[in-house]
Amino acid sequence: MRILLIIFLASVSMQSVAMDKNGNYAVWGPGRHSCYSYSKARKAEKFDQYKYYVMGFLTAYNTLTPNTYQISGVDEFPDVLAWLDKYCDKKPIQGFEMALSNYIVAHHDSRLSAPPTIYGR
Repeated sequence: MRILLIIFLASVSMQSVAMDKNGNYAVWGPGRHSCYSYSKARKAEKFDQYKYYVMGFLTAYNTLTPNTYQISGVDEFPDVLAWLDKYCDKKPIQGFEMALSNYIVAHHDSRLSAPPTIYGR
């Protein structure tokens, strides 16, 4: 799956992807945890650290990816969390960061490339 992410990022941007020669990179925070950990925290309604991680991850993607205003398209934050819930229920041993990377791959074609209004942010 990491290879698909590398290919995707290379096709989206002409900028170099910041990984080592083997495609590895450091993951910090809740992204290092498993989907199981996310699901467990979500069900206990103790998942603030994951919410903030998701917001930062997607904001960074929006900032660093050309022609991307909002990777989630018209989806709101609860829709993103619902997608992650389903994904992590199916793949509990997957890393949470990889779940977010898969969200990005799945939503690239429906992303907003410009703000929905003329006023921007």
